[in-house]
Amino acid sequence: MKLKNFLNAFFAFSLSVCLVACGGDNNDPDPAPKPDPTPTPTTGDPVLADLTESQINGTTINASTTVAGLIKDSKTGKGIKGVPVTDGYSYTVTDDNGVYQMARASKSRKVYYTTPAEYEVYLDSKYSLPCFFSPGTFSSSKKYRVDFTLTPLAAVEDDFTLIAIGDPQCSVADEARRYSNETIKDIVSVSGSYKNVYAVTLGDITFDSANLWSTMRASMSNVKAGGRALPFFQCIGNHDHNSLMDDTGNDEDDDYRATLKYEETFGPTDYSFDRGKAHIIVMDDIMVTSKTTSSKYNEYTWEYNGGLTDTKMKWLNADLANVSDKGNKLVILCMHIPLRGGSNSGGANVNKDKHYTDILNALKQFKEAHVMIGHTHYPQNYIHTGYKAAGGQPIYEHVHQAACGAWWSCNSSVIGAPNGYNIYTVSGASIPDWVNKATGKEDTYQMRVYDGNQIYNGTKGFALNWYTANQTAGSKSITVKGNANFKGCFVAEIWDDDDTNWKVELWQNGNKVGDFKRVANGQSANVCVAAYYFNELGKNTTTWSSTTASHYWYCAAPGGKAPADVTGWEVRATQTIPTSGKTKTYTRNDMTKNYSEF
Repeated sequence: MKLKNFLNAFFAFSLSVCLVACGGDNNDPDPAPKPDPTPTPTTGDPVLADLTESQINGTTINASTTVAGLIKDSKTGKGIKGVPVTDGYSYTVTDDNGVYQMARASKSRKVYYTTPAEYEVYLDSKYSLPCFFSPGTFSSSKKYRVDFTLTPLAAVEDDFTLIAIGDPQCSVADEARRYSNETIKDIVSVSGSYKNVYAVTLGDITFDSANLWSTMRASMSNVKAGGRALPFFQCIGNHDHNSLMDDTGNDEDDDYRATLKYEETFGPTDYSFDRGKAHIIVMDDIMVTSKTTSSKYNEYTWEYNGGLTDTKMKWLNADLANVSDKGNKLVILCMHIPLRGGSNSGGANVNKDKHYTDILNALKQFKEAHVMIGHTHYPQNYIHTGYKAAGGQPIYEHVHQAACGAWWSCNSSVIGAPNGYNIYTVSGASIPDWVNKATGKEDTYQMRVYDGNQIYNGTKGFALNWYTANQTAGSKSITVKGNANFKGCFVAEIWDDDDTNWKVELWQNGNKVGDFKRVANGQSANVCVAAYYFNELGKNTTTWSSTTASHYWYCAAPGGKAPADVTGWEVRATQTIPTSGKTKTYTRNDMTKNYSEF
């Protein structure tokens, strides 16, 4: 370990010890996230025990069985029939006595179940995190018994709320502190306004920094919102694959070993749970290939492809086979790497030869299908027009901006969208509403308006504008792409838009005076935020001038005037939620003229 990383780890550890011993500094307005809470006696947490019984609750245990147990109702004490149970490789279901048994795969680490819609999500007694899996890690040579107890809901939650959080991606204690005091605090502040709230991260909880595992778990532990514990489900990202281990050159084996620390901290990488008429699946779609050096704590990071192995695709099909009446239900698939249009290789999208089509076809069986994604650090909505769900709507892919934005460097993603997360309202077999929530802002904060004629300067001396196609910044002469159409126009940036379900209008003194046109992906960078990155933060790579996902609309200023000379104007952006037809209009009547919003 390099000296700087040793000192960083020692400082973080010393800080945690001090906070525990001294109770923290009550005068510190921004305390570090709490370390893991002190263990308390378990009340119903699953226990990993040796399997010695030949019979469980009236069910004979087969000689070939290597893991078995009882899933029972806490109120009646009786076994629950028909609960899907998996070792991460194949599925079985509990029998009439509530007993499951299977000959588990040699590489399985845990056994776990799909939480039925009729039962509460069980939260463990230490962290108040979802605990639907066996503790510890299996030894391949032993036989295990693991029992689970579920508490029935007073009523099935046909209406609930799902909060999706992209990429916390913390690498040092200060970033974990920001995640706790900004993102989590904001989620708590809004959760009381919603019904039956659940949260899921979408990968890259850490940033190749194994020293932060317990800190990040603690940040999402015992979180109270709306009078109850807020369950945080987790998804693994590429930077959560442990890069402290050796790279053997056997990609499948390396990938398996690289997920161990994540599973020890948060549980299985591939699992599902039911709420109301929704079936929610979380999967690891990262396939590591080789290691490369990194400036983060681990000193290395994994290169990777996006997609599923044959084994994982088989597991997904087995999981879906347990869902009855799929044509009248909603499916939500949470992963880290986007699907979008697919790729031939690499980690930008799921590779076309790694079950890209199979995944989408599997989701088509449901009445409505949504895919929740992180990874990009910018928001993007991708509508799979060639893959329609059973209810007739195309599969809708939501790519989320990062909670950390541009890696906690400011309050913006790499293309200008604010640090934030999304809130999805689920009703029955549909998501009839959602909102992109900027951290620390009202939920009406959905866009910025720029002057297409403005030139942005700064301390580094790079003068950038919206209307010049090719400009340069940074010592490496990075191209910052503007668009000639923006000259003389109002430019609206709407970070959660798509090219189908939005209309944007320019109004003046109560009258509509124009319609905005949307720029296609790749046709412009966000010149204002790029100027901020290059001029004020000293950035020097193409990451900071991304054009991959465009969120820019333009409309000529009325009367041939310069935008800055127009008075009484207002931009109105109307979103139509495709699954429900609900419309929402957002307005703005001031321009972003400097870097203060970043």
